[in-house]
Amino acid sequence: MIEQNRISNSELQRVASSWMRGFHAIYHKEIAYWFGTHRWINQLMIWMSLAVIPPLTITPDGTKDRGVAILALFLWSGSNMMSIGTILLAQSTIIEEKLTQTLLWIFSKPLSPAGFILGKFAAYAVLIGSIVLGAPSIVAYIGSMIIGLPAKISVFNYLAAVWMLYLLLLFNLAIAILLGVLFNRTGAVTALSLLIFFSSSSLQSYPLFKPIEPYTVWALQHNCYETMTGNFQPTTWLAMISAICSIIFLLVTATWWIDRSEF
Repeated sequence: MIEQNRISNSELQRVASSWMRGFHAIYHKEIAYWFGTHRWINQLMIWMSLAVIPPLTITPDGTKDRGVAILALFLWSGSNMMSIGTILLAQSTIIEEKLTQTLLWIFSKPLSPAGFILGKFAAYAVLIGSIVLGAPSIVAYIGSMIIGLPAKISVFNYLAAVWMLYLLLLFNLAIAILLGVLFNRTGAVTALSLLIFFSSSSLQSYPLFKPIEPYTVWALQHNCYETMTGNFQPTTWLAMISAICSIIFLLVTATWWIDRSEF
């Protein structure tokens, strides 16, 4: 009997110390919030306009350059709009639970800080990857193919460009989540996230930061267009690695901070 109790206690201890405890519960909760109702349809209609409006704004000259211009407009203007949209979607994901004291109730359950943060991040990453970026990017490419694309705009190059844009959006998502942990007001999260985005996207205009800009996550905004046209820059690899490392750092910091917070 004593031995059985020891085994049971050890098993419970392993479960209790799991650093990803509660990930699936948080992930499915957030996924159900967006995809369990009509919310995803509303979002899809909003973001699909990014793929429909650009062809209407470009003069029909009948050349293959028009197809390239559509994709260029989608990647460049779309990156700004989707980055802002990502921030707006994620701005209150943690703040609301703080204000309603839901966060206090959540952490009274068997839930780890890492499971909470990563569950939120993974769910919103799916929303952004499928609705905000995925579907519009597919429609934009199909529309450009119908209009006409040169051979240099291959599917592989375009997918690589979309992947770079996705990394940029995930970086903005991680910033919004971290700021949601640090602050208790949605306005502060939104304002600081947008300030970081707009100031960092213009690093090339600052002589002090211009030499390091090609190696940062913010270089992906213009690298995605160059990659789409077949002009892949060697520094793009470093920019992507920088993006992934930055996302990990932001999520680790958010996990560390929320683990030491009192609600």
